[in-house]
Amino acid sequence: MNQWSLRRKRIILAIVVLILLVFIGIPTFFLFYKDSTCFDSKQNGDETGVDCGGSCQLLCTIESLPLILKGDPRVLNVTGNIFEVVALVENPNTSGEIYRAKYIFKLYDASGVIPVKTIEGETYVPKSTTFAVFEGPFSIETGIVPTRATFEWIQESIVWQRNTLKTPELVVTSFNISRESISPRLDANIENISLENISNIDLVALISDDTNNIFAASKTFINTLPTGERVPVVFTWPKPFDKRVLDVNIIIRVFPDRSFIR
Repeated sequence: MNQWSLRRKRIILAIVVLILLVFIGIPTFFLFYKDSTCFDSKQNGDETGVDCGGSCQLLCTIESLPLILKGDPRVLNVTGNIFEVVALVENPNTSGEIYRAKYIFKLYDASGVIPVKTIEGETYVPKSTTFAVFEGPFSIETGIVPTRATFEWIQESIVWQRNTLKTPELVVTSFNISRESISPRLDANIENISLENISNIDLVALISDDTNNIFAASKTFINTLPTGERVPVVFTWPKPFDKRVLDVNIIIRVFPDRSFIR
């Protein structure tokens, strides 16, 4: 076989292989190859866990610090057999939030054996802040007086998500408490110092005595606060305070949507 004949066969073979690669190999590759995703129940790509970490929206548990309960939950008497309960929680994660975290309050009377009331709820956990979980007002059977409460998260609902957006900037510019011996009233001004309008603003006022214990709480809501504007808010209580007011703390939290409003 001469040199030219051998070279021609090699050229023909190369062309055949190239045609097979283009029309069979490449389509087959794209048919069976799946790019790593955050929803395939596998740890792949830059994930640090199964469908979490790396570039995924979900954070892995090992990447998230636990939520911190700031003191014991407080059971507060509004009037008669009407009560409220509030817990202060800190989220130390600078870029981690929980869209819907479920929780349970259990209220006990002086015997402290069986809960006199159990309250289940869910709430939004914003990143890098201290917020209030507030339930009430609610009634308790006449003659039963809850004296303490416990608070716990339902762990299955603790799903951390990455949030790198800038936190809305809202400040309390002034406040004044009056009529403490009649029907207490707290007037305050809330200002939006962010560069955009803010909606779904939850506000909880906590009143503490000279032992730094919370003895009264109230909440209100602002639908929308335009950028650069300030609005007055009012918190009220139906009966006189039986303790001296030493500290007033207004906890601000911006909900992601209106479904959290109650």
